[in-house]
Formats: sequence, C-alpha cells, structure tokens
Amino acid sequence: MDLNPRYVITSPELAELVSALAGLEHIVGVTVECDYPEQLRSLPKVGTFGKIDIEKVISLNPTLVFIAGLEQEEIAYQLHKIGIPLVSFYPRSISNLLTTIEDIGVVLKVEDKAKTLADSLKTVIDSYRRDQSAEKPKIYVEIYGNPIMSVSDSSYVGELVELAGADNIFSTLAREYSRIKAEDVIKLDPEIILLTYPGVSAEKVKNRMGWEVISACRNDRIYTVEDIDPDLILRAGPRIAEALKLLQKIL
Repeated sequence: MDLNPRYVITSPELAELVSALAGLEHIVGVTVECDYPEQLRSLPKVGTFGKIDIEKVISLNPTLVFIAGLEQEEIAYQLHKIGIPLVSFYPRSISNLLTTIEDIGVVLKVEDKAKTLADSLKTVIDSYRRDQSAEKPKIYVEIYGNPIMSVSDSSYVGELVELAGADNIFSTLAREYSRIKAEDVIKLDPEIILLTYPGVSAEKVKNRMGWEVISACRNDRIYTVEDIDPDLILRAGPRIAEALKLLQKIL
C-alpha cells in the first residue's frame, strides 16, 4: 500500500468522486474543468479535459492517474507507454454511477465509505422512481448551441431529467448526445427548455426563427446557466441528489 499516494485527475466527475471519498489531501493535479470542491481550483493544472499536458502530468510525479474511459484513450496510451499507473472510469448512467463509486472506493481502499455513499444515493434515487407522476411536463435539454445538440434517454443527463419527473422530447436519438433539428423542437413543443452551456439567454432562444410558438417560450419557462448550475446536471457525480432537487424545482 502506498503510504503517500499522489493522484492526478483528468475529469471533473472523477475529481468530485475522489474528493467525496478520500478528501483532497492526495490530489496533486487536475484539469482546468475540475472546479468542485472549490479547493481544486488552486491545484496545479495538467491541461484541459480534451488536451492533457503529458509533461505536466509527469512533473507532478503521480502514483496514480484517474482518467475518463474511452473519452481519454489517447492519454491512457501515453501514460501506459511511460509506465505511469492509471485507472479509468466513465459513469454513463445512473446505475453505472453507483457502481463506479464503489469501484473507486476499492482503488482508494475506502470500500465502506464508498458503499455508504452509494447506498445513500440509491435511497434518494429509488424515492424519485417511486414518486413518478403520470403527468410529466415535456422538456427540451440543449447542451450545445452551434450546432444545436440534445440528449437521449440513454444518456446520463436524459436519464436524470426523466427521473426528476420530466418527459424528454428527444427520448430516442442516434447517440446519447446528438445533433438535432430546430424544426423538430418546434414540432415537439416542449413546455420547458433547459440550456446547459454559457453564452445564451432566454431572450435569444425566444428570438430563434419560429420558436416563439413553443410553449416554453410563450410561458417563460426557459432556464439557462443564470438560473441553474449546469455542472450539477452534466456531471455524473456525488451531487446527484442536489441535481434531482434542482430539476424538480424547475419542473
């Protein structure tokens, strides 16, 4: 057992999970996106999620690097080639998040704490599953604006909004996160629009060609990053209970 582990983490979801299970004491480097807990902001940066600085990683002398699955397979290849130990996790669904928590607990040797956290989150999740209403408001989630992209029910975000009590208008797409057509949003007429990226206002959405007829636009039920913390919704992490509470509030 390494008595002085040094962790580098390249994904904000994994940074939140490791912090929740083992604190921040042994985290020596993160990517720019890793900003929660707040203390992570002051740690050395090893690049961005999509562009890791391998030399910076090496300079921090990590005993273990946490990476995000296939999303970062190139950095995994480079680390493996130079002999730096790594583990890979990419929670893609709610059930996968719970198993990931326990798997990370094994890596960190905090199995009991991980099981307690996973069990407590499962209790919250099960309570939402039991309390599903027959009447679900239709929601459109936009994760990117150019081109416009949304989420399917097979994605973590899609599963989350459904669990909170909404009906995702793009339940089936070619991929979990996929480009969609603006005219399809108009046709499907969501009652709620949720935008999870910066630089877009409710007014801009209302002014899109033809969107003024959409129920969410007519009834001022458009939510942007000014209204919600998008990281709660986009990150499959230990704050899922907060995410569900936030979503239920806007529904």
